[in-house]
Amino acid sequence: MKRVIGAAAGIEYFKRERNLPVEAVMSDGRGLFPDKVSPNEFAARVIDIVRNEGDAGLARINTALDGSSPDVFEVPQSEIDSALANLDPASIAAFELAAERVRKFQSRGLPKSWSDGTGKFGEKVTPLNSIAAYVPGGTAPLASTVIMTVVPAQVAGVKEIIVATPAPGDSMPHPAVLAAAKIAGASRVFKIGGAQAVAALAYGTESIPAVDLVCGPGSAWVTAAKKLVFGDVGIDGLYGPTETLVIADESADPRFTASDLIAQAEHDTVAMPILVALSEEIVDKTQIEIDKQLAELPRGSTAEAAFSNRGVAVIVDSTSEAVDVANAAAPEHLCILTADADDLVDSVTSAGGLFVGEWSAEVMADYVAGPSHVMPTAGTARFTSALSVRNFVRVTPVLTFDDETFLKLSKDAELLAKLEGLHGHAAASEYRRRHMVGE
Repeated sequence: MKRVIGAAAGIEYFKRERNLPVEAVMSDGRGLFPDKVSPNEFAARVIDIVRNEGDAGLARINTALDGSSPDVFEVPQSEIDSALANLDPASIAAFELAAERVRKFQSRGLPKSWSDGTGKFGEKVTPLNSIAAYVPGGTAPLASTVIMTVVPAQVAGVKEIIVATPAPGDSMPHPAVLAAAKIAGASRVFKIGGAQAVAALAYGTESIPAVDLVCGPGSAWVTAAKKLVFGDVGIDGLYGPTETLVIADESADPRFTASDLIAQAEHDTVAMPILVALSEEIVDKTQIEIDKQLAELPRGSTAEAAFSNRGVAVIVDSTSEAVDVANAAAPEHLCILTADADDLVDSVTSAGGLFVGEWSAEVMADYVAGPSHVMPTAGTARFTSALSVRNFVRVTPVLTFDDETFLKLSKDAELLAKLEGLHGHAAASEYRRRHMVGE
């Protein structure tokens, strides 16, 4: 891991070095396009193809990228039922536990319609009609992401919940993903991925319906597509490579510190493991433990590349400075492994998820704790939150004024309207008021 000395230098580091350079992810879509382009341009071209060509365009894109394309994009219900039936009982029980805990957690955060005591104003909460949860394929079948996206939507009361996940050719998605979709309560599953999946779900094709919102993590291409379709369809957020920041002092067990960093680093070679430590000795001990644990992991080479590519250790003088660095980084996951962990919670202002103390391991939230593991990355925790039931509802202000309330407020409304030069606005009040008072 790269080492940065001092809180000020650490804060500056995250301002300058946070995101991957565009040239790191240029692509021509394996010959789909004549030139290598950025994710934004790639996604724009893919969206154009899907909007103009529908299913045929999807097939053309998939064939270029994967060498083949599904003949039918929707997964038959019989395949989903079969996947669940063939899953071992222990895994089924684990999925059901996770789904139930997420359901209970999200139910606590569900906004409720409300009205003031007189019934004159309030807010009406309405679930979205349809959403699509994007579940990445890649090198790991992220069946847990199905639970973390579908269940919050179900708790919100969304009528149609689609899962989109890639599968090459006529093969089926990983059976664990299909089983999780059944357990979580998804309505339909489509085997489609990448920017083309986002485009299809945003605008619809002959076989894939357009939805109201697309949610979930994905590659740079998926993220670019979500950004471009926003406005025509809702999105939950824009996600980059996963990241974890661990604050550790002398009381932290190096095994725990190392394993928490590795848990995210093994996702991807561009994942970002961050250690903020109170001494170089802590960094040294953690590095020794990282090397030891990586040697025993099947995905050790992936995690090792992540540490080499984007890993960083910041050495600070106090836990207060450590929190300052963490707030500047605004990480997806913030783990506090210090003797005063409980005392630091109130100082944290920017984190996708906060994990306090050695037993609040972030891996628990990845699978069974209750919050969705879809959390803001790349510093976006400064202004957005983890995926939750609140992403799947609309909140509509409702006025039910009577004549007395209207008359009490109308002159002030008219005055403000005239100050803005909007006399039509003022007249909409004046006509009513004069009618009421007989002018």
